[in-house]
Amino acid sequence: MKNKRGLSQVVTTIILILLIIMAIAGIWVVVDRVILEGTEKINLEQFTIDLKIVSAKINYTSGTAEIKVKRNQGEGNLTGIKFIAEDPQTSEVYEERFERFEPLAQKTFFIDLIVPGSDLIISEIEKISIAPIYIGGGKTTESLGSITDSISGLENLNLTGSGEAQEIGNETGGQCILDIDCGEDYFIDGTKICNELNDGVLQYEKRFSCILGFCQEENILTNLESCAQGTICYDGHCITEPIPCTEETVEIDCGIDNWIGQMGCQSNPEAIIQNFRTYNCIEGTCQSYTEIIVREECVGEEICYEGECFEALECTDNADCQQGYVCEEGECVVETVMNFGTVRSAWPFGIGEYFDSMDLPINDTINIRFKYIIFPESLETRCLQIKDFVYPTFEGGISYVRLSTSPTNISDGDSYEVWETDYICTTL
Repeated sequence: MKNKRGLSQVVTTIILILLIIMAIAGIWVVVDRVILEGTEKINLEQFTIDLKIVSAKINYTSGTAEIKVKRNQGEGNLTGIKFIAEDPQTSEVYEERFERFEPLAQKTFFIDLIVPGSDLIISEIEKISIAPIYIGGGKTTESLGSITDSISGLENLNLTGSGEAQEIGNETGGQCILDIDCGEDYFIDGTKICNELNDGVLQYEKRFSCILGFCQEENILTNLESCAQGTICYDGHCITEPIPCTEETVEIDCGIDNWIGQMGCQSNPEAIIQNFRTYNCIEGTCQSYTEIIVREECVGEEICYEGECFEALECTDNADCQQGYVCEEGECVVETVMNFGTVRSAWPFGIGEYFDSMDLPINDTINIRFKYIIFPESLETRCLQIKDFVYPTFEGGISYVRLSTSPTNISDGDSYEVWETDYICTTL
């Protein structure tokens, strides 16, 4: 009896242990499912900052890159962005700070690529990358994220990641750097003529050139083809035999007299000119003759430009006007303030390199970048230049500017005035 009682106790203990193990296993299945479901709901977007380069363009003359960045969905306090510019040999890192950059918003940054002591060759930059600076994950200090996006294969002057055409230009009013920036040369259809000896074909070619930052174009008569031995040039083509004709059927046999190519200009006096081709039947064969004829003379003070008569403009840019005047629609007018208002807030504290205002333009219809700014009746008595102008990308936002000089003495509540030229600086 004692042995049976001892055996029963052992069996009971084993059964209890098995029941406990089964209970633990059952609980684990439930807990594991909860953990798995929670893990599946965790998305990297919830805990990382994802930035995308929408477009980028660079001005090789000023060394400034304009980069538009979009922030995708994701948590974290984004406080800045690192921009990395690379040429084939080296790279340079630039940092931009801001107060707000909400998810799904876009911001445009103007990066001054010219850094003292840098070996970066601005004209050979081939890649721009970005990396976020943020506070997140329960931390109170900033962290530098990994590179989230980049653009490679950047082209001369108008870099773009969106494939959109960009306007070529720079802050000094120039339009180009290279001839190809103005257009690709091409032969003008319908302008083939024969040379004076009738042994070669000529054709007008539209040629583009960049001179002192501005695009120019002209029509050049170019040798297109030399006629082979035994052939002659007629009507802009090399032919083997003369075309027979009669005086009565010259228009049918040879062709109808017509204007050739585009209208151009001549000076002394100013006039619109164009080539005119005449067909004749001489000794029973067709012959053609091309000459330049004046189609219209410009009157008074008009000048000819690209085949049209215009009244001469007083100016084409501000440099043509005396100080205190600006060029508007070809006329020099007294310069007036472009924009004025009150500083809402200046930052960083004690440096005042940036400021925002409810009175600044909220889009680029009035671009005040590289313009001149003064602060009447404030502690800042200097005339400064605006380095960057950033307008809001969301409704209700306000614009801010970055000044080319720091530190400054501007303060919240100061008045400001923006002027197009630096003439205002000479009056202070």
